[in-house]
Amino acid sequence: MFYHIAFMCWLATALPPLPEEPLTPFEILERIDRNTVFRTAYSEIDMILTIETRTLTKTLTSFAEGNDQSFIEFLSPARDKGTKILKTGDIIRVYYPSAERVMRLSGHMLRQSMMGSDFSFEDMTERATRMREEYDGELLADQVLDGRPCYVLMLTTKNDKKIYYKRKIWVDRERFLGLQEELIARSGKVLKVLTVNEVRQIRNRFYPVRITMADKLRSNTRTEMIVKKIEFDVAIPPDTFSERNLLKK
Repeated sequence: MFYHIAFMCWLATALPPLPEEPLTPFEILERIDRNTVFRTAYSEIDMILTIETRTLTKTLTSFAEGNDQSFIEFLSPARDKGTKILKTGDIIRVYYPSAERVMRLSGHMLRQSMMGSDFSFEDMTERATRMREEYDGELLADQVLDGRPCYVLMLTTKNDKKIYYKRKIWVDRERFLGLQEELIARSGKVLKVLTVNEVRQIRNRFYPVRITMADKLRSNTRTEMIVKKIEFDVAIPPDTFSERNLLKK
């Protein structure tokens, strides 16, 4: 709602300021979505896997439409070249060039490591709208993380089949970006930690361009995703989000 400027100035001097209505955990998550979800995007990414002292870099390209559709193709190393991952809603299909076949992943298969990384395929399917349905939310006391004042959210699943019983999320109060997330088992053990290492302002939005996932069930491993190039609101070639595109040479 818009008001005349003079009226706003008068109101500010005539009345004491009203307290801000506190945001709910899911309103905060929706603000994150508004900041990071795009109509369409094209990106070029390095995925760096570190196991103890060894590192392996995989390069990939990605087309995405909102949070529901994405198409990833691996360009290197040679053994992964041509592997493609198609996500449409909650359905994930993977094309393996060595077998020349498409595999549809469902159920427990979504918990598998994605291309040997610390990310699972299930990690790719999470969305704020779905979290509202599957989790109860609680707002904890604010904290400062790396100099940034943060909301701290605790989400507890309503679905006994979920591997992550709780999710603790630190959200930048000013930029509405998730800066860190702990994925927690029912026992209280932290299973994974996701950290945003670098944020860049791209036009009118702040966007994470380097993130790290550490799987605490694996010894001394982490996976970095580094966005080398990203373009928003791009034209996406026809049939990009199709099984036919998975099979295309």
